[in-house]
Formats: sequence, C-alpha cells, structure tokens
Amino acid sequence: MSNQPSYLIESPGELVRLREDLIAFYRPVNSQERLAVERIALAQQSILRAARLESSLFSDPPRKELHSLLETEGFKLFLRYQAQAERSYRRAVDVLKSLRAQHPLTPAAPQPAAPSPQPLLVAAAAAAAPSSPPSTPAAAAAAPRNTTANLALRL
Repeated sequence: MSNQPSYLIESPGELVRLREDLIAFYRPVNSQERLAVERIALAQQSILRAARLESSLFSDPPRKELHSLLETEGFKLFLRYQAQAERSYRRAVDVLKSLRAQHPLTPAAPQPAAPSPQPLLVAAAAAAAPSSPPSTPAAAAAAPRNTTANLALRL
C-alpha cells in the first residue's frame, strides 16, 4: 500500500521525468545552463498542473453555479497562477538562449559531408559534350562557347 496522499493529481516522478527529457533535449553544457533547464522543468510542471486544474473545473461543471464559480477570488487566483507559470516558462527559455549566445564555442551539429570533387577528365568531357541549341537568340548569346572544339580546329 502506498503512503502517498490520495489527493495528489500528479505523480511524484513527473518533475524528474520532465527534467530528464529537457536535459536530453537542450543538452546543457555548464551549471548555469543546467539551472536554466531546471527552471524550465519547474515552469512546465506548473503549466501542466494549471491545465489539469482547469480541466477538472470544466469537465463536469455545475450548470447553475458555473457563472458564480468564474467570478470567485479562487478562480481569479488560478488565472494569475496560470499566467505566472507561462511567464516563468518563457523567461527560463530566454535565459537559456541568452546563456547559449554568450558562449558560441558549444559544439555545433555535425555538418553533412561535402560532395567529392569530380575527376578533371569527367568534368572536361561534360563541358565538351554538345548541348541542345538555345531556344532564343538571347539565350544563345548568354550560352558558353564550346572552346574545346575551337581549340581542336586551331591545331
């Protein structure tokens, strides 16, 4: 039998899982970035908590009392809590971005390999191959001349 109170609406390991997921996603490189990621996890937990509370309020609302419920001080407090959670999340993400901008020496994502250069003979053969004639006189003037054929005629 669990010694956890029955009124908990979140699992005790939720924050740990959020934190681990965010560390895997952001990959903090120092203690300051790790602290920012911790703050993101706490703010995310608050956002999720507010969403669950809101969902429970409106899942089976009392029809006559819904209007009065929305005007209570408790609901106004809930709305402030929800807004604060959103602001905390955005602020924590901004702090992490700012920290990352301060040290551009973090390892970048691997770049795709550059295409290998073609052998010179293949490139020269492709340049010497006849191409279809240009369709307009302007395109004919802009088209490169086949200098290989002209060079052969001079010899």
